[in-house]
Amino acid sequence: MERSDPPSPKRQKTEEEATRYNGCPDDDFDFDSDECSDGEIELFDQEMERSGGGYEIDFKKFRYCFGWRPFHLDDVSFFSDPETNRHFIAKLVNLALDQHNKDNKTSLELGKILIANFHPSCGLTFYLSFEVNDPSDGNQTKPYRAVVRYFPGDIEVVSCNPKES
Repeated sequence: MERSDPPSPKRQKTEEEATRYNGCPDDDFDFDSDECSDGEIELFDQEMERSGGGYEIDFKKFRYCFGWRPFHLDDVSFFSDPETNRHFIAKLVNLALDQHNKDNKTSLELGKILIANFHPSCGLTFYLSFEVNDPSDGNQTKPYRAVVRYFPGDIEVVSCNPKES
């Protein structure tokens, strides 16, 4: 539903920030530009490998992120109050955990959401890092990761697995 009233100053600031990459206005990025050097591409590839494929990217290292963005958990940039981005990510993680529990006959529970990154695809693809509590193992906390594709009205869990050490 579209808002007919003007956005609050906080929401307007959040919406403006949601259109930025790494704090740089979109017009500072030209995706067809030669400004993205081979060195930057190599550095980004190394960061993708270090982060295990997009889960925990250090965005401060880059001025060009190839469409990847951090998903700020405590903002309301995608939703109206009172729901925050954190609530939305918790829903995605719980869907992934439900599927994981069903497929693996486990009863893992969401502990804490750590990091959420995303990039545009057909909709948005989220790379989620979080902790689970495992009741079958003395409620021990374990790191997990999930990839979830979101398109309004359609959510697809691509994977949900323990974080590799």
